[in-house]
Amino acid sequence: MEELQILGKVTFKQIVTDGYKQKTAAEIQKQIDEIDEQLADYDKKMSKTMTELTLKAHPQTEAIRAQLNAEREKILIYKEQFNKALEAVDDLIMGSEVEAGDGEFVTTVKVGDSFSGNTRYELVIENDIIKEIRQK
Repeated sequence: MEELQILGKVTFKQIVTDGYKQKTAAEIQKQIDEIDEQLADYDKKMSKTMTELTLKAHPQTEAIRAQLNAEREKILIYKEQFNKALEAVDDLIMGSEVEAGDGEFVTTVKVGDSFSGNTRYELVIENDIIKEIRQK
């Protein structure tokens, strides 16, 4: 065998710029808006269900109400996580590097190639342009 394909790991690092902060904040806000829509739908369905159960004098009405309220609370906690993430974007320091994810890559090595055994790299990105490739 003269060559071999190997798998390596790459960590993406984003340089914080105004554009990055705006883009990230917009993505998070979109998620918050979607959660708000889901919550509004949930509230409508919950109200309708509770009205029907009350009119039928269902014996489990209060237990069902508590269960539905617990589910609603989970949605609110989920939304709060996004609100905190939105605040964290504001606190990012311009020019600093933040982790933006991980990935894998495939490379081919051949007999005679220089090889250090290190297949871990960092890709530094600024405004969607790769600025630097670092070996970890």
